[in-house]
Amino acid sequence: MAYAAITSFALSSCGVHSGAGGYDTGMGVDLHGRSYNNYELLPSGDRITYTIDISTPEGKQMLNKISLDDAKRLAEVQACRKFNCDRLIDPRFDFLKKGKRILRITVDGRPGVYKPKDDRYDSRTRQEIDINVRR
Repeated sequence: MAYAAITSFALSSCGVHSGAGGYDTGMGVDLHGRSYNNYELLPSGDRITYTIDISTPEGKQMLNKISLDDAKRLAEVQACRKFNCDRLIDPRFDFLKKGKRILRITVDGRPGVYKPKDDRYDSRTRQEIDINVRR
């Protein structure tokens, strides 16, 4: 009797989960069917600097009750938006804190853009490649 109860409990607690990859799986595909692994991050200019300071109304709102790690991510994202790049290469951060409150954060880095790797991308669909091989 106890054996049957344990077995039924064990089997009922097992589950199979399936679904598409989430945000951090690294298995994304762009609009053209290319994997994001087929891109290279290339520098696109000289180093840039971006600062968020609480002396401005926007900066005060952005840095209100935020952790240092979140402030670093925010500064990097805002710098990429301002300078029209995909990521910062070798970002360096400088910050000023008073207690737990962040008064100013500055990010410095090279703007980088993602470009497709030419040697791995074939613009034809799989069906077109099969048709050309059969001929």
